[in-house]
Parts: sequence; C-alpha cells; structure tokens
Amino acid sequence: MAAFTLVTGGSEKVRSMQQYLNGRFSNNIGILPCDGIYQRDTNTALIYALQRAEGMAADVANGIYGQKTIDNCPVLSEGSTDTDAVRILQYGLLVNGFTDIPTNGQFTSAVGDAVAAFSTMMNLEPTTGRIAGNRVIKGLLTSNGDTTRDSIACDTSKQLTSSDVALLRKYGFSIVGRYLTGSVGNAFTPKNLTASEIKSITDGGMSIFPIYQDGGADIKYFTETQGVLDAMTAASTARVLGFPNSTIIYFACDVDILEGDIEATVVAYMRGVNSGLAKSGFRAGIYGTRNVCAHVLKAGYAVRCFVSDMSTGYSGNLGYAMPLNWSFDQFIEYSIGDIPIDQVATDVKISDPGTKTFTPDALPDSAKVVVANDLMNGLIDDLVNFSASKEYTFPMPIPGVIATWSVDFTAGNGPIGIKDGKLDSVALQKKFESNFGNIKDATSYQAVIDQSKVIQVGAKISQGSIDYSIKTDQIGTVELDITVNVIKAKKLSNVDVNIAVNWKIKFLPIYWQNHPEVKVAERPVFSTGFSLDLAGNMGTNYLLAATSLVATAVIVGGALILVFA
Repeated sequence: MAAFTLVTGGSEKVRSMQQYLNGRFSNNIGILPCDGIYQRDTNTALIYALQRAEGMAADVANGIYGQKTIDNCPVLSEGSTDTDAVRILQYGLLVNGFTDIPTNGQFTSAVGDAVAAFSTMMNLEPTTGRIAGNRVIKGLLTSNGDTTRDSIACDTSKQLTSSDVALLRKYGFSIVGRYLTGSVGNAFTPKNLTASEIKSITDGGMSIFPIYQDGGADIKYFTETQGVLDAMTAASTARVLGFPNSTIIYFACDVDILEGDIEATVVAYMRGVNSGLAKSGFRAGIYGTRNVCAHVLKAGYAVRCFVSDMSTGYSGNLGYAMPLNWSFDQFIEYSIGDIPIDQVATDVKISDPGTKTFTPDALPDSAKVVVANDLMNGLIDDLVNFSASKEYTFPMPIPGVIATWSVDFTAGNGPIGIKDGKLDSVALQKKFESNFGNIKDATSYQAVIDQSKVIQVGAKISQGSIDYSIKTDQIGTVELDITVNVIKAKKLSNVDVNIAVNWKIKFLPIYWQNHPEVKVAERPVFSTGFSLDLAGNMGTNYLLAATSLVATAVIVGGALILVFA
C-alpha cells in the first residue's frame, strides 16, 4: 500500500518533491506516494514533468525518456528563466546525491557547481561543464544516461580474433572486459578468455580487464561459500592466463537484488570472494546495480565497481547515486559486425586501465582444491585452509562403514580411462571381470553401470582415469580403495589440473552382521558397487538425504551381485 507520510529511510526533500509532482500533475498521472523514497513511480513522474516543461501536451507526455524527450530537452545554464525545467534539473541532482541544492527553479552558481561536479563524476564531456543539456539531464533521470556518448571501453562475451580487435580499435575502443570462464547461450558457446586471444588483443593495442560470471543470475546463487569457490576459480584462471598481482577481478551480480536482501546475499558472497582471494595477489571488484555496488563497497569487500547502469528498469539503479569508487559504467548494448558488445564508460581518472602485459604462471593449488570440491559435490567445508594428502572422514555416519577421503596434487594413471566425460567401458568391464569372473548378464551389467554415480563423477572430467582395489581380511573386513585421477577437468577446461581424489571405504564385520542377506562370497562384489556409487555421490549436498544416499548405494551393490551370480 502506498504511503503518504515519511517512512524510515525516506528523505524529507524527496517527499517535498513528491508533493510538488502531485500538486502539479496528479490529474494526469494519478497521486504518487509521498513517503520520501525515490521509486519507480516518482522517477516516471519526474520524466513526465520534464516532458511537460518541454511543451508536450498532457495526453502525449508518458514518463518514458524517449527520442522525442531527447530532441526537445532544454539546455539550461546559470540565469535560465525556465523555472519548471530548472526545478526538474534540481530534483535530478537531489536524487543523485546533491542534497544541498535548493529546489526553487533558480539556476544559481551553486547549481552550476553541482552540474560540473556531476559531469566530472560521470565522466560526461565536457567534464567540468556547467551547462545542463540532454547529456546531463538524461544522466540524472535514467541510469544509462545519454547512450550516444563516446567511451573507450566495452565488454564482450565473444572470443576475439585479430580482425575483431582491429574493428573495435576502429570504433575508438582501447579497453575490453573479458570473461575468465564459462559459456554463453543455449549452444554453450565458450566465452572464456584464452592465451591466444590475449595475444591478439594486446598486439592490437587494447588492454583487458577480467570479469568473473559463471552463474549469478539468481539470488540463491549468492552465498559466502559460493564466493570462496568463485574467487579461487577466478584467481586460478587469472594466474594461469598471466594477469599481474593487484589486478581487479569484477565478480558479477547480474540480478536485481532488493534493498532488504543485499546484505544476506551478495555482501555475504563478496565476503567469501575476499576470503578466496586473500592469498592470491588479486583484488576484488563488484559488478552490479548502483545499490548492490554501494553496499559491497561500504562493507569493504570490493575496491572498485563496474556498474550495470544499462539495466534501467532495475530497482537497484533507480534513485541511487553513482557509487564514488566506480571504474566502469555499462550503458548500452549493440553489435559491431558479429561482435556483441556492451559499451562501457570509464571514470574520469581511468582508475582501472586494464592489463596489457601478461606473464603466465603455473596453476595454483587453490585451483586443484576447487576441482576436487566439484568432483565431490561440495564435500570440502573449508576451502581456504584445505590440506592436500590429509585424510578426512566422510561427515555422514554409515553404520558399520568407515569412509575417508583425501586429495593429492599429483595425478596417477589408472587402467580405466576417462575421455570427454566418458569412462572406457571396455576397460571397466575388464577390471570387473578380473575381480569377479565373467559377466553373466550384459544387459543387467550395463544398467548397473548407468545407475552408479561414479559415472556422474566421470562426466566432470575431460581427461583422466579411475582405478580401484579390494582388500579383505580373515575377520570379514572388506576395504575398497578408489582413485580418480584428473588431468583435465571441465570445471577448469583450459589447463591441466593434475590431481588424484582418493576414497577409502571400509566395511567392518558388524556391517555384515546387520546385512546377512549378503553372502560371504558376494561381499567384495557388493562392496564394490556400493563404494563406487557412494564415492560418486559424496558431498555435503547429500547430507540431508543420507538415508536415500545409502539406500541407493545398497541397491547398486545388490544389483552388481546379480550380474556376476
């Protein structure tokens, strides 16, 4: 319900503006809330007021800043007598952080100072100008401002060729934002920056600033843990590509998060990003709406921001002043030839000029932790302090079973190969038959393999191998050692990872006492099916469904018995 009294967080000056707009135009656009909050209806009414000041008829003006509004926008300067238009200018300055400006319709030297300060802050040519035309006024009333203005920066999801770079240079661009990882579109076209592309860009006279976005289009994505993961992934990729220390990586929040949700989501996420970057040598930047950027900067979790001002309908851009520590301002998207770009303004000082000199380095250990965590579905609960080769206990208790795991930062070479996400089915069958004898039912065997979650792990690997061994003792203990060797992982597709994830799953005598249906001779087969399935399912994501997890492993183990019965 609309409020007509000042609410918490509202501004008395904004409420006065709302009352003025109601007094002048309520017969045409209805009665606005007068709560002191600059919201969508207030913004629309302010543009409507500008259109009326331009001379539009009441039934023509619509509160949308279109071409006719641009064409008829007044040019205001000190001493201008168009009091209605000057008052709109003053209101625009008010909602953009210039709260000391009077709103009386008089263009004084103080108003000229504010116009000059806004032009400098937004890098609008002329940057010290004291005259307010469409470039200034549209910049005050819409987040994207004058979309015809020139700039030297852009960003793109396209992997650029030398000819692409030459074309961008022809259009005046010298800085380009590129994505560190990921793909775009339903065809999953790669958007990640490559080493050969870096050479093309820098040889062509452009510099690069890195963006990380491998998700982030849903509010549920933004958790502190996800921030740690993303930071480690981004830093690892940036290090291998050769970005130098102190490079700012801009982490994307491409969703309109409302004021009341920002702290618990994107601020928490960026806190995780800072933890993940702490030992990397890189610095955190934030991409998002003005409000998101302001929150993250205030919390101290970003040094600079990249503002998504192109999203004019986002609530986080409406009525919020531009954050002071901005480096890039995205204001319009279009294509140059077959290159889709977002045109991006730089701040007046060009605080982030991008990188031109690259020195590729070895893959840091943090990247190996990220890949291991992906293989184990989020099992690593402390990514920052994780230790290689240390044996960890699986956190979900399974009666009669001891399950442990570890990660080595060197890969071995197992007999069951994995290529492009698929296990070598011939080698896998050969391994089974060497342990358990000939397969009696090929159809049932294939059904068991398809059901086992170890296939799920293999799907995450581009190049690697699997091996397992079985040990038994005289008192009935059966132990499975499973090793997944990863040379290349889909999580970091452009570099060799070289890790080995090891699982040890030990079935104690008490387990068999509780499961007499498994005969002594069948225990190794059952344990193998159970363990391969459990290893493929390991991870904190599954803790809430522990009973189901174990039940599935039991089914797979039992089914494998029937294959060799």
